[in-house]
Amino acid sequence: MFKVEFNHAVEMNVIPTTSAADALKELMDYHHVTQSDLAMHIAISQKQLSFILNRRAYMSIDVARKIERATGLSAKWLLQLDFNYQFAHHDAEDDDGVTRFSWAPS
Repeated sequence: MFKVEFNHAVEMNVIPTTSAADALKELMDYHHVTQSDLAMHIAISQKQLSFILNRRAYMSIDVARKIERATGLSAKWLLQLDFNYQFAHHDAEDDDGVTRFSWAPS
């Protein structure tokens, strides 16, 4: 595994296409781990894991730390992947009731 240092990251204008779900699926495929086996190892239900793997839910800090203990994948890295993915794919509503202050940069 490699270590990712987030404090010295360079911001890039790239839309993330990878979430923690993708990283987990790749790891599971590589090591021939089933959903039920991973769920058992990290002490969550298979249904909860299925929701995470299918991007119907994003993992909590607790789940990320369990995955880290079971697999060695960094919890911070998994959470950062999910955050970046969610942020990039979130559609901001133009008419969400927010009024910009005159002094706020656009």
